[in-house]
Amino acid sequence: MNQPSDSRIRTSSDADLAFAVVVLASFFATFSSMKAATPLEIVLMIVLGTSYLAVGIYGFAYCVKLQNSILSIGYFVIQIFLGAWIVYLSKGAGFNAMVLLPLAGHAVILLPRRISYFIQFGILLGYVGAVYAFSKNLQVVWEGLPIFFAGLIFIVVFTQMALNEEASRREVERLVRELTQANQQLRDYAAQIEDLAIIKERNRLAREIHDGLGHYLTSIHMQIKAANALLKNDPQKSAEHLQKATSLTQEALADVRQSVGTLRSQPNQDLPLEKIIPQLFESAKSFGIEPNLQIIGTGRELSATTYWTLYRAVQEGISNACKHSQARNLSIYLDYSSPDWVILTVQDNGVGVDNLKEGFGLMGLRERVQIVGGEFTLLENQPQGFGFRIKVPA
Repeated sequence: MNQPSDSRIRTSSDADLAFAVVVLASFFATFSSMKAATPLEIVLMIVLGTSYLAVGIYGFAYCVKLQNSILSIGYFVIQIFLGAWIVYLSKGAGFNAMVLLPLAGHAVILLPRRISYFIQFGILLGYVGAVYAFSKNLQVVWEGLPIFFAGLIFIVVFTQMALNEEASRREVERLVRELTQANQQLRDYAAQIEDLAIIKERNRLAREIHDGLGHYLTSIHMQIKAANALLKNDPQKSAEHLQKATSLTQEALADVRQSVGTLRSQPNQDLPLEKIIPQLFESAKSFGIEPNLQIIGTGRELSATTYWTLYRAVQEGISNACKHSQARNLSIYLDYSSPDWVILTVQDNGVGVDNLKEGFGLMGLRERVQIVGGEFTLLENQPQGFGFRIKVPA
């Protein structure tokens, strides 16, 4: 079987250039060192070299693409044959045998390890056969064999190191992708847990209100009803019942403050923001401010946290306009045009402010926006009025 595809070195123009440089350098050394060669031998070497170079570039790329072991073995049979003929014709001039060395790296890349060992052995045999064919002397073969064998080992080890580095890099990239996805899931789970915790707390406080305030209201109702029944016949007893009702009212108020002090009722999320925001306009109109809501893009479903942040931002904008701005108009822009963000801009045409000191409202709004990973910007340098812009993830 072939090596896994994720452990292969990507073929590129740089790899092809390196192969071409080795082959051309080998031929340059050969022609500069050859003492005698017939025109036929020179032409044959050029033809063989061109064929060897073309097959080494295009054939190798094709084998990498198909990743077929049988096709790859055929590629090496052709290349070893061509390379051995080039070594034979050069008769050892300029150590032309290095033309065979790139095949060792190709074998490591294209073939499983065990099969590549046979190819390395075939390359070695090709070299030995070519040298012995033109020298007819085992001493000549033996003298060049250590250098060629060392070069072969170096190419194999270097290529394997490159393969290992490439596999490690891709593994790191895969782990980074998985870690990013895991972090995103954790963020989503954290948001869900936060929403569930809020709902659970709200339900708990609602039960406390029902059990505590409901009890007080029932008792007060009974006391007032009894006082009304005794008002004519026994005014003193009626007054006692009313006094008791007053006392119960004070106790109920204290209980309500304790129970709902941390309760923040959320808007009905079944309604889209563009429908629920206008329900907040009545308070502004009572101060003589005319609010105006403009929707940019198409509204879409938002997460509970984003929905809540935008709703509270509009509340804070209206509250600031009513308290400080002396404005006549309040413009609210809800921008859905970005697929990743929702942008809310609140701007009034009031007196503005020179030296702004953020109160608890703006500070709380800024914290809300930062919690959801958004951006908060004050629009305090306008020609008139005051406003802010928030950008939250959709």
